[in-house]
Amino acid sequence: MGRKPGIEPSRSKKLPMYDAANSMKRPAGFARREMKETTVVRRRNLLYELLFVLVYLISLLPAGILKILQKLLYWSLYKVIRYRYDVVVQNLSRSFPKRSYRQIQAITRLFYRHLSELLVETLRLLSMSEKEHRKQVHIHNPEVLEHCHQEGRNIIIVLGHYGNWECLNMLPKYLSFDVYAVYKPGSSPFINRLLYRIRSRFGIRLLAINETARFMLSHRDHPNAYIFIADQSPSVRAKYETDFLHQPTGLFTGAEQLAKSLDAVVIYASVRKRTGGKGWNVYFSLITEDPVDVESYEITKTFAWYLEHDIMYAPEYWLWSHKQWERGER
Repeated sequence: MGRKPGIEPSRSKKLPMYDAANSMKRPAGFARREMKETTVVRRRNLLYELLFVLVYLISLLPAGILKILQKLLYWSLYKVIRYRYDVVVQNLSRSFPKRSYRQIQAITRLFYRHLSELLVETLRLLSMSEKEHRKQVHIHNPEVLEHCHQEGRNIIIVLGHYGNWECLNMLPKYLSFDVYAVYKPGSSPFINRLLYRIRSRFGIRLLAINETARFMLSHRDHPNAYIFIADQSPSVRAKYETDFLHQPTGLFTGAEQLAKSLDAVVIYASVRKRTGGKGWNVYFSLITEDPVDVESYEITKTFAWYLEHDIMYAPEYWLWSHKQWERGER
């Protein structure tokens, strides 16, 4: 069959095949770096797990040995390391201007004793059974929260770094609905993992602070309880400043803003040491059922009043080592 005039026969050409691997060719050494990074992550995770096992085993030690550990911690923090000693004394002196130097020193010693006990108690929460936990912590009026939930209301629980705030990890066992705790991840990955396990082991769900507002607003039709530790120093210029412990103090207002957005009931949680010094009592006090109708910052101001009242009752149980009156993060 002859060729048509003016049309050349097609020449067979070997077209290059598409090579996905070559089209996304990695830089030289990329695979080695990736393998090295993976190895580092695996080793770090293994180290965390080994440390966790060690801490868990320590938490299982008999009460007598843990008491010795607490005394060693007290001696180290107060006498040897003198952990933030100047900050503690300065904060106490400014907060109690009428107290003598001797009285300030007495509260300082009690604070470091409490701090060492708090560390050991928190450690014990890692392995403490529910039965034992109920003996250590008495939540007096959870029916206040249950009543609000039955009315279809979201609940915002505010408290300070007073007493042992970690003992609220048992709260879901007293309620028929979900409880979320808002937290800010620290700089230590190991401490973050350890606290995550302690806080979540009895059912509390954790919300990173940068995800909290979006989550709460998107779940506004599914009433829950949200725990905020609201006495931290604001990371930016405070939107509300009040007189707290005889000093102008900037306070975190995020809990109030979310309460107004969700029309959530706001409740203060007071964590007080039991008479005799063994265990904690938790009481819930209503701040407001109508946050939308409350004047701006009145919720934050009322929270500060409740917390100050607790601190005046027994000042050694507040976290005086935090730099509350210095600008910046806790």
